[in-house]
Parts: sequence; structure tokens; C-alpha cells
Amino acid sequence: MAISKERKQKLVAQYVEMLQQAHGVVITEYRGMTMGQLNDLRARLREINAQFAVTKNTLLKIALDEVGMGVPDDLLKGPVALAVAHSDLPKTIQTVLEYAGSNEIIVVKGGIIGQSIVQAHQLDMISKLPSLDELRGQLVGMIILPMTQLAGLLTEPGRQVVAVIQAATDGLVNVLAAYTRKEAA
Repeated sequence: MAISKERKQKLVAQYVEMLQQAHGVVITEYRGMTMGQLNDLRARLREINAQFAVTKNTLLKIALDEVGMGVPDDLLKGPVALAVAHSDLPKTIQTVLEYAGSNEIIVVKGGIIGQSIVQAHQLDMISKLPSLDELRGQLVGMIILPMTQLAGLLTEPGRQVVAVIQAATDGLVNVLAAYTRKEAA
């Protein structure tokens, strides 16, 4: 059944909006995927703020060109669906790769990150990267550690002075206590 020109324009606009909001896209080919399997993958991706969208290839090509993400034609052959990461790209890629590994009905063809085309074998490496929040935590740790070490070094001389004074006062107290006992005896 043919799609009206108006419907095509709406689909292109939806694809453009989806691509503009994406941190990255995984291009997949799905063959023989049941609605249950499709809904299962969509649910898994929703949990990590991603989506799985079945597309019309010619309209997707127009939308990709419109947002400056031109892709080779071989990535858009066959029944194409996009896994779109809205926040955690490595986790999205990992989820799709795990699903593809356990189901032969979906094949990962490649991806788009920014303006770059990524081949399927490169996506595996990207899926092993830490999330942005984990990278931020590591960066904060790297910044805080030297500062805590510096604070420890700066307070150490003061601790040593206090320890010397404490030892001297303990010694003086012991001498006075011994002298007091000697006087009392």
C-alpha cells in the first residue's frame, strides 16, 4: 500500500527529530522478528533511555542527509531498524549486541556517532566503554585524590608539633607526679 506524500513528510520529520536528539545510532537489519521479540527489545532499550524504530529506508536516507549523517547505501539495504541512544550510547550498543548475539533474527550492520560512520566490529569496542557518569566519577576521583594527599601533607607538620608538645607535657606531668609522691612520702 502506497504512503501519501503528506505521510512521507511526517515520517521524515519524525526521523529528523529522532536523529537530532540522538547521541548515536545503531543500524540493524531485522528479518522474521515477531512482535513479541520486537516489543522485548524495545522494552530493554526503553530501560536505558533508548528506542528501537523500524524505518522506511528511502525516507530514512532523506532524513539522514537532512541532518548531515549521510551513510553508505549498503547500510540501508533490507529491513532496517535503528536503535537510537538518547543518553548512554555504550549501554545501548551493548544491549543491541547482546540481543543480536542471542537471536539470529537481528543483525547489527553499523552505526552513526556524530558525523562518523562506525562499522559493526567497532561497535563492540564502543560497547565496552564506561558510561558518561562513570567517566565523570573517575575524573572527579583523579582530581580529588591529589588534593586530599596535599591536605594530608600540609597538616602533617602540625600533627608532629602537637605530638612533641603532648610528649613533653606527658613527661612533665610524670615528673611532677613523681616529685609529688616523693614529697608526700
